[in-house]
Amino acid sequence: MTRLETARDHLEQAEGPAAMLDAAHDAFEDMLAVIRAYEDPNDGLFIPLVMAAASAADGRNALAFAPSLPPHRLHPPAAGEEPSGPGPAREIAGQLAALSDLLATRLTAAAGTAQDPADRAACTDAARSARDICALLTGSGP
Repeated sequence: MTRLETARDHLEQAEGPAAMLDAAHDAFEDMLAVIRAYEDPNDGLFIPLVMAAASAADGRNALAFAPSLPPHRLHPPAAGEEPSGPGPAREIAGQLAALSDLLATRLTAAAGTAQDPADRAACTDAARSARDICALLTGSGP
């Protein structure tokens, strides 16, 4: 299972604010690792990937100080796990866009149910970053 598939599974299974924030934070971290592995200045996706990496870092940072974020990862990364499976950058960009779409959906829902205003703000800001990633990698945005 690739990092992106694992991140998707954790997002889909996350229940409650702590698990959701943890899964979302980890998903942004995993997306950054995958993007870094596929950045190639000679590829036409280089600029969208670099911009997506900036948005992934923004999303991760937005969640970093959410009060309900657990102090330690609930699902530590597997030792030696590949950033993603083999494939062309366009295929990876599609997987990243799909994951960011799920992230935006789950974070928007979490913002709507969060009790703590700081959690709501973190989820709202991170959801915006996830939507930006999706738009950048599908060619439909910023």
